[in-house]
Amino acid sequence: MKKRFFNRFLLKPTSFLSLLVLLLAGCTGQSTRQFASASVVEAIGGGNDSSQDQKFAHATAPRPFTFPRDHGPHPEYRTEWWYYTGNLQDDQGEQYGYQLTFFRSGLTEQMPARQSDLATNQFYMAHFAVTSQPANEHLSFERYSRGAAGLAGATGDPSYQVWLEDWVVKQTGDGVYTLQATAQDKSGPVTLAFTLHETRPPVLHGNAGLSQKGPETGNANYYYSLVNLETTGQLTFAGKSVAIKGLSWMDHEFGTSSLGGDITGWDWFSAQLDNGAVLMFGTFHDGQGESRYVYEGSLVFPDNRKVRLTQGDFVVKTLDHWKSPTTGITYPSGWQVNFPKYNLTMEIQPLVQDQEMRVRFIYYEGATTIKATMNGAAVNGRGYVELTGYGEQLKTYQR
Repeated sequence: MKKRFFNRFLLKPTSFLSLLVLLLAGCTGQSTRQFASASVVEAIGGGNDSSQDQKFAHATAPRPFTFPRDHGPHPEYRTEWWYYTGNLQDDQGEQYGYQLTFFRSGLTEQMPARQSDLATNQFYMAHFAVTSQPANEHLSFERYSRGAAGLAGATGDPSYQVWLEDWVVKQTGDGVYTLQATAQDKSGPVTLAFTLHETRPPVLHGNAGLSQKGPETGNANYYYSLVNLETTGQLTFAGKSVAIKGLSWMDHEFGTSSLGGDITGWDWFSAQLDNGAVLMFGTFHDGQGESRYVYEGSLVFPDNRKVRLTQGDFVVKTLDHWKSPTTGITYPSGWQVNFPKYNLTMEIQPLVQDQEMRVRFIYYEGATTIKATMNGAAVNGRGYVELTGYGEQLKTYQR
């Protein structure tokens, strides 16, 4: 749920307790599942004026990044996430997408003195999803755990790893990572076992990695991406195992910040074009889904030159909508995005319509296809979209 420039899971102490109650309720074995809200911001968005927030560090100025150390955790900040998505194909050219995201939330700024191996001040949650175009299906799963006793955690030195039980991303070489996850669906196991290779330098968003979330000093996160990660491996879906290849995208963000005002959600996009250009951009919206303002993004050219996208650099137009038959939530579906300054126009469409994440906090995260024109030349691409804040009522359904 992997994202980024958004407050994915910024938990206040009170909202963490509410979330924990919901999560523990999910362990009862009941088939009816309660979902807090489609609005992640409403459910988990804290404020920078809370006394607990003030005890954590805040992102106030650019900082140096050192890798792989900074791939690892930063517990001095309240929240952190590691977000992997990918656009893949098999030997027959069939298209797939995947998401594997890990979230860390600090309950206190320092670990209390406790003797138990289960004692912790860190809470972890992970989301796993696969989209299959040939099956016209999207499956989503979640896990959650305390960051103790080896159940969940992250490291960055001497090498990078983040995990929640057997869902894991692990560095195995210089710029090489393995990614593994497995879950069980009624149609059989859903698994991925991928190897990712870096091909380009990290993309530092905002001001050298300082990504502002609001006008206040310290209302920002540190945010970077690894793009064009060459991906190979094995994917199992609906009882069928296929060899895949393609490109992945990794976001890593950490900080102590929140969205304010009447903002209830965001539309976030990543795009990897066949000519080597990559983009990250998005917009914030209010409770009626009306775009309020754009968030700064990044455009990276094939030669790795990066420009910072700000207000006025792009316009997002929604082309259609899709209503979830399960939750009744209506999402935008299909977009035209214009970047006049850079002579770039993109039409973005979901790989399959239904890519709703049916986890504790409902949102939409899905693979996309892209048809673009850049400097007068046609170019294709693929990416991901994340949509939050659509739908305001509590949802219950049979799973």
